[in-house]
Amino acid sequence: MPNFSSIPNIVFDLGGVLLNINPENSVNQFKAIGLNDTSRIQYEYRKDGLFDRLEKGELSPEAFRNEIRQYIDAEVSDEEIDYAWNSMLLDFPHERLLLLQELKKTHKIYLLSNTNIIHWKHYNQMLKDKYGLELSDCFEKDYFSHTLGLRKPDTSIYNKLLKAENLKAEETLFIDDMYSNVEAARSVGMIAHHLDIENGETILDLFTKD
Repeated sequence: MPNFSSIPNIVFDLGGVLLNINPENSVNQFKAIGLNDTSRIQYEYRKDGLFDRLEKGELSPEAFRNEIRQYIDAEVSDEEIDYAWNSMLLDFPHERLLLLQELKKTHKIYLLSNTNIIHWKHYNQMLKDKYGLELSDCFEKDYFSHTLGLRKPDTSIYNKLLKAENLKAEETLFIDDMYSNVEAARSVGMIAHHLDIENGETILDLFTKD
């Protein structure tokens, strides 16, 4: 198992790496409120689809909900749509939070996440309710696709972070559970690790104490 403790800068993905997620939950909840064509959900995950545009901040939450309503015959509220969309977000294990707090004492750590304003509000509220903090408290700086107008694996998003923080790519570790995102980080010179969550690997396995 690799040990990356000696690398001074660390960039974490969020969903799957820090925050447990299950996208199938959202598929099931959208079906429960009347979006029975699951192929439509998969179709809208394509590049420039509904979810892609939401994550790049090109759609407001209101516009997103209205587009979702086009595929649902029944009357559905904003709250029902948000509940279905947020149901993929599970828990933020305490041991991962503790690791971030320890790493922050000796490293510069950052967040780089493909996300959207609806999810952002939800998981920040989760953290506040459970731990009394916000996600930004854990990092030097957090970077989100919906505020940058870019999504991984677009290499521009990595270069933007490196330039903004004045980081050397070869001194910066990027951790993500999506291999395409890891490959993109490597292409701009970053050290990158594909977190194999399907086989039970977690960030706790990557940093051992001296």
